Amino acid sequence: MKKIRILILGMSGNVSQGILKAIRNSGLDCYIVGACVIPGTEGLYLCDRAYTSPYADAQEFLPWLFHLCVSEKIEIVFSGVEEIIDAISPVREGLLHDTGAIFRASAPDKLEIGRDKFLTCRWLEDNAFPAPACRLAHEAGSLPEECGHPLIAKPRFGKGSNGVFLIENQEDLRRAADAGGYVVQEYIGDAEHEYTVGCYRGLDGFIPPPIIMRRTLKNGTSWKVEVVEDSAIQSLSRQICDAFQPDGPLNIQLRVNKRGVPVPFELNVRFSGTTPMRAQFGFCDVKAMLLESVLRRNIEGSFSVRRGKAFRYVNELYVMEGAPGREEILIDATGSRL
Repeated sequence: MKKIRILILGMSGNVSQGILKAIRNSGLDCYIVGACVIPGTEGLYLCDRAYTSPYADAQEFLPWLFHLCVSEKIEIVFSGVEEIIDAISPVREGLLHDTGAIFRASAPDKLEIGRDKFLTCRWLEDNAFPAPACRLAHEAGSLPEECGHPLIAKPRFGKGSNGVFLIENQEDLRRAADAGGYVVQEYIGDAEHEYTVGCYRGLDGFIPPPIIMRRTLKNGTSWKVEVVEDSAIQSLSRQICDAFQPDGPLNIQLRVNKRGVPVPFELNVRFSGTTPMRAQFGFCDVKAMLLESVLRRNIEGSFSVRRGKAFRYVNELYVMEGAPGREEILIDATGSRL
């Protein structure tokens, strides 16, 4: 089997690092070039070759990307960073034509829906899916009467749990309105019934059964997950994926409300932070993208989900200087050489 030459951008981020883990565990023969705006970030040490990149909004970013793809003979580009995905998505046809490198991402209008929590709820409602009541913060005065307290305030374009807070009274509601750029939503269910659901849509429209993970969050990141079976969540998630028609991955975050109805509240139109966990449980969406995009092979065998649990924990990566014949030796926290 040929060695696939891959570029992963944004290697300081947990999603890009998770993509790398999934590739390393895929069983495919891959040469991975990593790049990041932060020189010496830990993710770069896990790649076969590393570069410092311009920021995605810099004028020199796209010329730099095109040049790197040619010089490194890159066949496919990945990133878990939304700003990078936004920058490359509009030029992906030109990237393929000029460099031969594939970049799979949903269309810019779909990326915008996923990036904007207000538009996400509008899209869900417009397509007759369950959704939390959602208002722009300065227009949310009637929500306490409609939904009661607590409500939840979120930055409209925020990531993780940054800036999220509960609204218990009118003072909290004014705080959200005064902050600017916030949405206020109905508070759905409880933290014991929160799920992250991995979906994938192949080049031929194939949508495998989603992987459903009940999760416990820490600092906005899935810290403990359990792969579960739930017919209502699976049916709803497949319907959403079919209606949204992403190019590749779609991550759905939802909670089950007090009536037992799953209510989505966020769509991540990219690979998820739980990508390497999903791969371990048989939902190998990164491998599927490599198979169908580069190797032109069938992907149905890449989605055979097993039940189980996963736990994140603190780990270390050690870089030892002065090794004979090499500048560095990489050692993980177990003492094993990488």
